Amino acid sequence: MVSREHAEEILQALRVLPPDKVAEVHDFVLFLRQRYGKAPDVDESTVWTQEDLHDVTAAVWQEAEQAVPWQETTDG
Repeated sequence: MVSREHAEEILQALRVLPPDKVAEVHDFVLFLRQRYGKAPDVDESTVWTQEDLHDVTAAVWQEAEQAVPWQETTDG
């Protein structure tokens, strides 16, 4: 299971990626989950809820939309 600190590190890395690369990361995570997704026995108190995951995803996208360093301008 991912520790909260490790998850934060991953989120920090995602914040600097353009949306299409974040989508690639998401696809890769889904692939890994499908391939290796046997749910380990974990203490339920450390598991993120669907609401937690939704909130984190929304925060990452909001941060990415605000940063937009890769957006091309139409200025000459």
